[in-house]
Amino acid sequence: MEMNEAIEKLKSEDVETRKIAIESLNNVADEEAISPLIEATTDENSKVRFTAAKILGKMGDIACDILIEKFNEESGQNKRFLALALQESGSEKAIDCFAEVVEDDDFGVRKVAIRALGELKAHDKIDAIAKGLDDDDWGVRLATVYALGDLASEESIALIKKARRQEKDKDFKKSCNKTLKKAQKNMSGGGNAKKSSGKPLKTIKDMEKENIDEAIKEYEVYVSEESSKDVPYKRLAIIYRKKKDLNNEVRVLNAAIDNLSKKNPGKEEWFKSRLEKLD
Repeated sequence: MEMNEAIEKLKSEDVETRKIAIESLNNVADEEAISPLIEATTDENSKVRFTAAKILGKMGDIACDILIEKFNEESGQNKRFLALALQESGSEKAIDCFAEVVEDDDFGVRKVAIRALGELKAHDKIDAIAKGLDDDDWGVRLATVYALGDLASEESIALIKKARRQEKDKDFKKSCNKTLKKAQKNMSGGGNAKKSSGKPLKTIKDMEKENIDEAIKEYEVYVSEESSKDVPYKRLAIIYRKKKDLNNEVRVLNAAIDNLSKKNPGKEEWFKSRLEKLD
């Protein structure tokens, strides 16, 4: 199903038609699809909402600015699925808005936001993350422990230990123990994540507007370092497509598939789909 046809069918009153339409948009990277997909995150069907959020997330920084704008306008369940899309994007642009909603009225928003802050290694937001330890919702408290484990610092480990002491639930305590063990291992080994020598991805994305060639060079730093982040590969593939540079697009797609399949399994699917369409 072509993209425009799928977008039109998302308006159908028949839920099965909408399900088929949203699935056909999987791995789409066209900016024209952003607004219809955002609208689909409010669909009455949970599968359509969830899939739309996942697709938007896979688009990375392409959709991030619009997602943040809509996220700040929405509330409740609608905000929850936009939070999921932002989490999936892995964009550092979302850090501040995640930190602002750790006490949101919706437990789903709180849980996703706190978990995302951990995944983004937002060490400067540890105070915001820690608020989740006092949350009334068990799932939010557990997400907070996981987020603190992602930070793997002396301060975050101390907070996990404090949460373990305060919690009576045995399963929660077991999760604390597992998270502590992993965090302590990562801290003693300096963590598994290697910091890139390239500029921050947000800076490079902004650079695209002023100096596209310089932006390409900066994204290529991430490729040369075999980055586990999908964003630099995506941006390069899109830029090279616009420049009609097929050889470099294919090179980047293959590099993404090779690196992400090893370091971030699942993230390579977008690149496989794009490469197949070139054949």
